[in-house]
Amino acid sequence: MMRNRKILLLSALFLFATAGITVGQTFKAWMNAADESMTNMRYAEAIEYYKKALEFETGDITLEFKMAEACRMYNDYDRAAIHYGKTVSDDKENRYPMALFYFAEMKKYLGMYEESARLYERFAGASSTDSGYFKTKALHESASLNEVVALAGKKNDVQVTNAGTPVNTIYSDFAASISGDTTLYYSSLKYKYESKEKKSDPYYVSRILNSRKTGNKFGTPVPMSILFNEASTHNCNVTFSPDFKLMVFTRCAGSGEQQYDCSLYFSSRTQGSWSKPELISGNINLAGYTATQPAVEARGADGYTLYFISDRPGGQGKLDIWKSDINAALQFSEPVNIGAPVNTFDDEMTPYFDTPNSTLYFSSYGHTNLGGMDIYKSVKNSNGQYLTPENLGPGYNTSVNDVYFTVRNNGRSGTFSSNRNGSMYVGSKTCCYDIYLFEVPETKKDTAVTDSSLISNGGQKDSLPPAVTDIGSKEYYADFLPLELYFENDEPGRRSYASTTNSNYESLYTAYVAAMPEYRTVFSAGLTGSARDSAIKKVDLFFENTVTASYKRLNEFAEKIQKALESGYSIELEVRGRTSPLAKSEYNELLSRRRIASLVNFFKIYNSGKLAGYLLNKKLIVTEVAAGESLAGSGISDVLRDKRNSVYNPDAAKERKIEVINIQLIGPQE
Repeated sequence: MMRNRKILLLSALFLFATAGITVGQTFKAWMNAADESMTNMRYAEAIEYYKKALEFETGDITLEFKMAEACRMYNDYDRAAIHYGKTVSDDKENRYPMALFYFAEMKKYLGMYEESARLYERFAGASSTDSGYFKTKALHESASLNEVVALAGKKNDVQVTNAGTPVNTIYSDFAASISGDTTLYYSSLKYKYESKEKKSDPYYVSRILNSRKTGNKFGTPVPMSILFNEASTHNCNVTFSPDFKLMVFTRCAGSGEQQYDCSLYFSSRTQGSWSKPELISGNINLAGYTATQPAVEARGADGYTLYFISDRPGGQGKLDIWKSDINAALQFSEPVNIGAPVNTFDDEMTPYFDTPNSTLYFSSYGHTNLGGMDIYKSVKNSNGQYLTPENLGPGYNTSVNDVYFTVRNNGRSGTFSSNRNGSMYVGSKTCCYDIYLFEVPETKKDTAVTDSSLISNGGQKDSLPPAVTDIGSKEYYADFLPLELYFENDEPGRRSYASTTNSNYESLYTAYVAAMPEYRTVFSAGLTGSARDSAIKKVDLFFENTVTASYKRLNEFAEKIQKALESGYSIELEVRGRTSPLAKSEYNELLSRRRIASLVNFFKIYNSGKLAGYLLNKKLIVTEVAAGESLAGSGISDVLRDKRNSVYNPDAAKERKIEVINIQLIGPQE
């Protein structure tokens, strides 16, 4: 799969930035430019070109699929879901059967687990679909729905913070570890390289950096020496032995942006200096296959054990974790696949071995996960066997990719990388990877990640953790997100193609509640007895427990963000608009935007205009994601004449909403 070439083999988790658009204003030129950008892995650039092509051929199924693929490769899950959804809906001849698989995958990345499982099941049941990996994956995902939902509901006390600038950039920053208490080693994809042959065709290369900590903040990163950062190759994934005497890292040589061969190198430290890196022998770097993402376990006087990732023959599935023993003379043994239960039919990556606790941490697509790659741990017992992996749960893991986990202080702190909301980005909010720091509060000694009783129980203990009171912490707002607000059919702006509105959500909510008797009458029409009573009760519960309850939560949420703003914080809210599938996609997308605009107008009038000034000076920003009907649940009627089910059915009404899905706070000191 291309995913392996782009993310896994290079292991940089990178994405190329958009280049300037210079092609002619013709459909063919846009298409040729887009296809070339896809071939060269410049996905952000490809998205812009496909957008221009779609202006010529709106609704073209081939274009929709190609646009979806570019968005997926750029980790733009929202937009990818929209275009895969359109492809699936319009592909009557099943020209693009994989669109359904990736539509399901994008739904899971968006945390829409039930819808994702239904789509996976549909894919697996299609007679014309693949009978190998993709069908196996689809069956696995559809069967694990209940486990995923249960996992998503668990709580951890872990505190996760973005490492911030200058460490993180709008490009991908990853594979971090902290040496001692002061030095952060990591990899970053932000350096442009121009070959002598192609000075007009620069591309990004990854570099190994270190940043020293002063006080509570990491300083300006500095690249390691040229010995470890060759000019024209990707250098990344540096790891050290616990005694800091052995260094192993990845070097990926290749041609431009398209072809990479990744190998492992090592260096030894004597008298305070690192030796010139050497290509690891012992059949670790097998010709035609990748070797990357090293980790080192200390074995005392016996030497070390090297863990790494490879797609070499003899594995369990795709990318697997392998190991090689290293003797005192730094000679590497023939690699061995660590097998089940760690390795699966899918990809396992980014291993890290916690020597003091004899625990292997890694990320995987193949185990039950919240979406993308989740972080797991497997304890190695006294017989050298790896026990059943345990998902670290929410906080550490999200519905997107969480990788490169390391621990310190007996599991109470450490690092990992993620493309979760809140990461720095260029183009797509989930395009790129940031380094995150985690810490388990000292007062919560039973919640360290090394405590297997915590992980197996999802981090829940007999007593509840103390409430978060820091208004500058995202966790302070966790109980409100996602904040869902509901709208009457076609409101605001019936039959309008405007992208904004002067209506505010308070007035729209009031009008919606006033229409409750009409909903009761229409939804119960033609029914008698208990069936009629049930229909009326369903409407009543929808308005009471959903519409009205959400409006009350909105006011509580607004009060909290007002306090944060008055304390000097800047706030960005990410809001997604959704509609039921009753109109054309263009209309529904604009309706979504008008609904988001009504929330902005609500903030303008809230508490006698206390938030208006913050909107004006951009201390309060609302970022819109207008999804339209592309995220509507299956089973929702799109037949307008069937008003009972398409308009007045509470199940359909639940699709007419906007969702505040993320909050980002910047403190007064930043």
